[in-house]
Amino acid sequence: MALAFRNLAFKGFRIESFGTLIFPSVRAASSTPQTAPAGDYLKKVEDVASKYSQHISEAVNRWEKCDEVYYGKERDMKNFPTVKYPITHPKVRLGFLPDSWFQALYPKTGVTGIFFMSNIYFRPLPFPVRINCVSSQQGDLGGRPSFRRTWRVCGYSHVAYQTVRSYYQQTSRCRPREQTRYHKPMNALIGNLDKTISTADEEIARSSAVKDLIKAKEENLDLQLEAAYRERLQQVYRAVHRRLDYHVEYENTKRRFQQQHMIHWVVNNVIQGITPSQEKETLTHCIGELRRLAKMSQAAPSV
Repeated sequence: MALAFRNLAFKGFRIESFGTLIFPSVRAASSTPQTAPAGDYLKKVEDVASKYSQHISEAVNRWEKCDEVYYGKERDMKNFPTVKYPITHPKVRLGFLPDSWFQALYPKTGVTGIFFMSNIYFRPLPFPVRINCVSSQQGDLGGRPSFRRTWRVCGYSHVAYQTVRSYYQQTSRCRPREQTRYHKPMNALIGNLDKTISTADEEIARSSAVKDLIKAKEENLDLQLEAAYRERLQQVYRAVHRRLDYHVEYENTKRRFQQQHMIHWVVNNVIQGITPSQEKETLTHCIGELRRLAKMSQAAPSV
């Protein structure tokens, strides 16, 4: 994977845009404002989730096709094996000597034999091999052997210095190039993927509240249905009450009209049945009764 990214980087392909090609919908979804109503928000969440899963499956399919082409059966893995970069560099000693050299020489020379053999390279120096101290005889530079040894050591040191200097110059030139072509795009891609993961985590956390939101909507619908039912029930009660009041008033009015009609009919028939002689006799009888009552009322206080 790292080799593929590095090849893309050295070919001029910006890996920062590669992340947007793999996950374009997630970046678009993370940049959209979330000020829509609940229904629209649920639709957007479902659309983002479906697009995210679709793009993930497409990216996986593309990588599988690349793996089939790169690691397929047509490739000669024996003559052209894949390059596997180690995760860490091999162990070294003194900053530049591979530890494998020491491990290979341990069975033959022992632990201190390697360091003893290294004195062979420093034999031209005016130091003894057995005792590492400066003597007056070997420190004398007047003789021809000492002069040759000194110039030989100077030449070796100059060659080593130039070699190390050229190596560090080349590495210092390659480091900015590697930083701009590989590390920066990789860091940008990692940051983009981290943002995508954080956005996906937020969407997952929000999607966990969808169940509660659906329950709240169901309860809201139940309350609305209950309110509509009670309102219609009240309307039916009022309509039935008005009709019953109408029927009661109708029966009372009808009964009252019948009673009044019966009274008027009886009175009219009685009045029509009275003759003038009966009327005269009745009047005289009433007058006589009134006189009798008057006399009785006058006699009562005297008693």
